[in-house]
Amino acid sequence: MERKINILDKIGSLIPGYRGYAEKDGRRNCDKLLRDSIVVQLVEIENVLHLMMADSLKNKDKERMHNLEALRKQIDTFRSKVNFAPYGKSALFTDEQINEDELSNIYQYDYDLANEVSNLQTLIQGGEISAIAFVFKQCNEILQKRNNYINKFK
Repeated sequence: MERKINILDKIGSLIPGYRGYAEKDGRRNCDKLLRDSIVVQLVEIENVLHLMMADSLKNKDKERMHNLEALRKQIDTFRSKVNFAPYGKSALFTDEQINEDELSNIYQYDYDLANEVSNLQTLIQGGEISAIAFVFKQCNEILQKRNNYINKFK
């Protein structure tokens, strides 16, 4: 009988070079590895936006260039938020402890965020600012929900 793929398997497939979630402590730290790969994707998105801005400037489309620059700044800020988001592990001297089910919820947020950033990366190639902004808003909402969930345990 084939084993059902769970959220941990899905996340593991998103992290380049990551071998799995065999140990509980390893699972508690894996969200940082996934977020590092998300940060790399966001840097790539910013690079594409820079190219699009240069093209807009070359074509004297100042309005598009300003819209792209505003989006690039938002993505840069978001990248920092992803990079420094709280970890899915319990503090040493707290009454609240994150258990396995709660870790699974955090991993689901991480997985959803990774998928939305991948969608963002795909949309960026099309250059449709309104579609990019919509998916970017979803990315922000997922990260905010994730961080709010983790902060309940601090």
